[in-house]
Amino acid sequence: MNLYVRFFDKEALVPDEEAVLDFLATIPQIRMESISEKKLHKYLEGDSRYPFKGKIDDRNYYLVIKTEEPTLEAFQMAQQAINQHPVGSMRKVEVHPESREGMLNMEHYGWYEAGLIFKRAMPGDENRKFAYVDTPFRARLKAYSGMDCYNRIVAHLKARPEVDPRSQYPSVKGKNFEFRFVAEIEEKA
Repeated sequence: MNLYVRFFDKEALVPDEEAVLDFLATIPQIRMESISEKKLHKYLEGDSRYPFKGKIDDRNYYLVIKTEEPTLEAFQMAQQAINQHPVGSMRKVEVHPESREGMLNMEHYGWYEAGLIFKRAMPGDENRKFAYVDTPFRARLKAYSGMDCYNRIVAHLKARPEVDPRSQYPSVKGKNFEFRFVAEIEEKA
């Protein structure tokens, strides 16, 4: 794996963390003491395939992207090919099933069992103050992915008249949402 690193118009493809720091040290506008090597290291050691924005100061960031491309030119050509697709076009999204995000976005149409714990706004005392009560909700539903399950459940809860609109819903990536694929649905011919 290589690392693409960029600061404004300066860019490079480097093999490791040390080379990223060496590249950044060559840029006069960057004070190296402002770079959090700990955050960069955590990103590089983790499974995330999302770009990393490292903060330099209040208004400036550097960017690091993990890539399998062998050269800077190959990386630029791959990015150009991705950017040529119009917004909203159907293009294949790389899904890593071992990550939580990958599991949420993996499309597999069928029956799911899903549940979440949301903070339901409940009327309180006579002063009309509200209290938030952890409320579990489980459902078995047809969906295309874990993310689709989450969106359908939240939309259902928001549409129910007995659920106050001030209720708060957990993050789709958090521990208060879970889902499980149960069965495929046979399509009728």
